[in-house]
Amino acid sequence: MELAINVLHFSSAFQLFLKTLALTHLPGHYSVCVVRGMQDDIRLEFPGPTVTIALEKSLNTPETIGDILVHSINAGCEGFLVMEDALFPFLDNYRAAHEAAFFRAPNKRIIAVSRLGATERKRLLEHDTMEVTPNILLVKGNETAGTIDLYTTKLSPLEPRGIVADLQWLERISVEDELVELPDTLRKFPDKLSNMEGRRVRLSTLPYPPCSVANEVPLGQGNARSTVPVNYSLQADGTEILMVLELCRRHNCTLEIELVANSEWGQVYPNGSSDGLIGSLIDRRSDVAVAAIYRWYNWYKYVTMSAYTGRSGVSCLVPRPRLLPYWQTPFLSFPPSLWLMVSVSFCVGTVAVFFTERARQRVHPPAGATEKHKLVDSIFFMVSLYVEQSVPLRHDLMAGSMLLSFLLFGGFMIGNSYAGALACVMTIPRYEKSIDTRADFAASGMKWSGPTVAWMNSLLMAEQPELVTIRNRYEVHDGGTLAGFSHTRRDMGYVHERLQYGSYALESFIDINATRLLQPLKEDVFWEQIITACSKTWPLMGFYDDLILRVQQNGILRYWELGSVIRNMGLEIQRNLANARVHDQDHEPVKLLIAHFLGVFFILFVGLTLATVIFAIEHVVYRANSDLPA
Repeated sequence: MELAINVLHFSSAFQLFLKTLALTHLPGHYSVCVVRGMQDDIRLEFPGPTVTIALEKSLNTPETIGDILVHSINAGCEGFLVMEDALFPFLDNYRAAHEAAFFRAPNKRIIAVSRLGATERKRLLEHDTMEVTPNILLVKGNETAGTIDLYTTKLSPLEPRGIVADLQWLERISVEDELVELPDTLRKFPDKLSNMEGRRVRLSTLPYPPCSVANEVPLGQGNARSTVPVNYSLQADGTEILMVLELCRRHNCTLEIELVANSEWGQVYPNGSSDGLIGSLIDRRSDVAVAAIYRWYNWYKYVTMSAYTGRSGVSCLVPRPRLLPYWQTPFLSFPPSLWLMVSVSFCVGTVAVFFTERARQRVHPPAGATEKHKLVDSIFFMVSLYVEQSVPLRHDLMAGSMLLSFLLFGGFMIGNSYAGALACVMTIPRYEKSIDTRADFAASGMKWSGPTVAWMNSLLMAEQPELVTIRNRYEVHDGGTLAGFSHTRRDMGYVHERLQYGSYALESFIDINATRLLQPLKEDVFWEQIITACSKTWPLMGFYDDLILRVQQNGILRYWELGSVIRNMGLEIQRNLANARVHDQDHEPVKLLIAHFLGVFFILFVGLTLATVIFAIEHVVYRANSDLPA
């Protein structure tokens, strides 16, 4: 009888202690999830929202338990109070449930009840969720002694890679008194993130300066290491990796880097497989991924997106306009539309002169003249007016005089306009039409390209006609092919982005010689926010977001961006693109050279050639008609 009374007394005190513990350490969470087994007895009341999960033995399957946990997490559960029978089913499904849920909480805490026998201890410490659940407090009750022991996990780095977990005893509390209070040592939740004691943070990235760079250096040097044991270290750089390095400096952790195969952002395929950076996160090979990743909606299902680390304007590099060849000089004085109007007016004037002259010959036949006015005479008459040469002036017919007056005025205007425009064309160099805006690029019919389709993730749901046209013209080629295209093809553009403080982030196929042949558009095709893609169970997520906001508000990112550009890209490439639309001093008005008259010589050459050919044909025809020997 006395034993039963003691058990009831301990059970009541234990329930009260659990409530005190939960109210102390889980009050700031949106809701608390109480996870119990069928045999667990728990009678707790919380002032905030609470979700209670009963894991029945008949439902003790990973799929069913996982679905139940997903629903509870989506209900806002950030803190978990896990009873003894539900501990290991909960841990077995912890990662999968959080990865499937859409609710994301940066500060997850777990208070778990366990007997911590030899078997339970071994299974717990070897569980693969220990690395992602550092905020765990273990409660072990001893009914016989009337005490409660509190433990937490102690995580230490394991060589060559990984972590090793052990139990750390915190405090022993007696429940002899009805009122159970927490000692001062338990007023704060056990903190294993402020000082991680060299534990790892796994990062996946690809070479993409100035955002992310990782170069091999001799073993023992550098500021990071590979995720797999190798005989070299890594020197990490770039605006986004510097952010993670600063996080590791503050929290005393070691950065491990995985350079993804094929240097691609990757995608998730319909069959569930994935590759690239997102594949590294889904396969749990890394905790974070950086390389100018945007807020792509098709990634959101699988990752947690950090606060934005910068703004990126995605645009296109197009061929620079070239100097027009000098043989085109005579034809550049007027635009095509004006040339069309001049041609129409020339033809109309020629026909009018022809009929007027024919009529004049009928009304006033010339004495001793038998040859009629021909069409070729009218053509040369109009040519003489347009080139401001003298023409015969006949005033014996009023209609002819009026026509001649207006034709003289028109020829005078056209001739002088052409001369003035020609003087401008010959002294100020003319270029091909420049593609300046997004609308110009869409209207040009030009395609654009990059090494991965990930660039188009932001335009998948675009509805604007210009963006739809540009998206449909995007092509994917490998880096070697694009490197050749950038030097040889003038009918293709190349994707690039301009970062928050004006630096250009380029794919590896754009080298310094290519930047001398290309120029960026004056405006962005579209813009995005750069984020860090993180695992949904990464425990440092809240600290990382806080660091990003501090770096942004203090302007440190501007210093990091400029320094990374200087160290990893050089300023010449940046200057080439920044000044691509600034004409050189040699393109100011110049003195006339012999090259400026190539167009005149071209017309003269064509005329002489045609005249010679026609003369030869006429000579042959004349000989044939006259029956003379050739």
